[in-house]
Amino acid sequence: MKLGKNQELLPSGVIASKDRKYFYWSCSVTGLKTFANADRFKKILQTYGTEDKLVKTFVASPVKKYISEGWEISAIKQIIEANKGKLPPPGGKKKAVEKVKKVRKPRLKQFATGSKTVPVHQSSGSFEVETKPVYPWTNDPDYFRSSPAPINISEATKDSCAYPNRYLDDRCQGCSLYDKCNFKSKYTPEDWKKSIPRNEVKVKVLKSFES
Repeated sequence: MKLGKNQELLPSGVIASKDRKYFYWSCSVTGLKTFANADRFKKILQTYGTEDKLVKTFVASPVKKYISEGWEISAIKQIIEANKGKLPPPGGKKKAVEKVKKVRKPRLKQFATGSKTVPVHQSSGSFEVETKPVYPWTNDPDYFRSSPAPINISEATKDSCAYPNRYLDDRCQGCSLYDKCNFKSKYTPEDWKKSIPRNEVKVKVLKSFES
């Protein structure tokens, strides 16, 4: 929001007239500009608590109405831009609005394969019959699960050991996946012939303790 000659930018991001009679800020989701006189601004701050919270969370009333009708934020911004920074009332005439289509989210009903009637228990104790759609995943808890596939040991062991306990403690000896393993640091039969360094601590007896 641009500053006028007689306006001042407050630390919170709110713009105030130098005589503090008017305050200006923007919608946090669309950038739609709005303002209020000092008395109304005080009432608004009572609702939001602080100017910082107002700037970060304020959503203009016209924007809320558009959102409740199912408009996407990107479409609302385009309408504001096409109408020179203003947002016409929902349902009203909008300049260049024919270029902005309301985006509707796909509904589950389009995936229905049929319908069925089911008894629904009411709070009164009686039952009423309702018709509900049937989907391909109805009564199939495994519908969205991927089909099982065998693990490729050669690929799975390129960067890590399948059995770290055997790799560290037994130097790969006895590993059931040894022939298929491609781990770059796996032990070889030549390594098995070498002695295992024990890192033992040597103790030197001091002369004063010698008998």
